[in-house]
Amino acid sequence: MTGTRSEKSKKWLLLSILPIMMMSVFSFEQSTYDLKTYCEKTFQLLENIMNQDFDSPAVICYEFENLSEFINETGAPFFIKGFSNENGIFIQSRNLLGVEFEQTLLHELMNVTLKNNLNIPPWFEEGVIIYITDELSGSKITPMKDVEHFTPSEADNNWELTSYSLGCLKKVTEILELE
Repeated sequence: MTGTRSEKSKKWLLLSILPIMMMSVFSFEQSTYDLKTYCEKTFQLLENIMNQDFDSPAVICYEFENLSEFINETGAPFFIKGFSNENGIFIQSRNLLGVEFEQTLLHELMNVTLKNNLNIPPWFEEGVIIYITDELSGSKITPMKDVEHFTPSEADNNWELTSYSLGCLKKVTEILELE
């Protein structure tokens, strides 16, 4: 991957204007989802684990037609299946992701729900989501130790992101086990 971490971060920051640009130029499917409607069981589990009632905000999801369009228009690297920010969820095509599409959408809907209801550190948010989805069970990658100081948008590869997510999961599991 070329470019410095700073350059990569700048490209991701440009996503704040992406929805406006996309309306007339890019090929994507736009849908609106909320976590409670999409998967009430997961929504209830999230509320139970966090011991709090949540609003389930509706969020616009931009599903890109192909991988190259997703990469070119969002600035995200090829190994990112999807991400969310204040403008919505940006996700690779369900045709490309296959069975991982629903899991990725669910993950991002939980991100949006947590961000809109709580002010928690990103590593805690990621750990809670990985705990609920169990999406990395069986992974043999070593969990990252210093997740508090890592910025996921600066990851150089999928292994680094997985290590981060597993490190977040480890910390959250330790916290939840203490209660």
